[in-house]
Amino acid sequence: MKTTCLALGLLLLTVFHSYATPLGLQTSPESCCFHFLKVSVPHKKIVSIQKTHSGCPLPAFVVKTVKGKLICFQLSERWVQKAFNQGIESSSHP
Repeated sequence: MKTTCLALGLLLLTVFHSYATPLGLQTSPESCCFHFLKVSVPHKKIVSIQKTHSGCPLPAFVVKTVKGKLICFQLSERWVQKAFNQGIESSSHP
């Protein structure tokens, strides 16, 4: 009986442990980009620009417009790199 209880306890512990979030993933990305827009957005329509979280499979810029839309652009887009470097960025991630 003790062996059965011990085995059941270990099984439950293993199941709960497998659902636990590893410490390094607690700050995982809320949104990653998988589709990218190819056109540019006028600077006056941009509220913020952020890089996606390092945990995302495809690194990208996320542009938030004055209408609240979030648009993904590849890191290689020069206009968005320039806008990002000019300081059009916010402390909050989309």
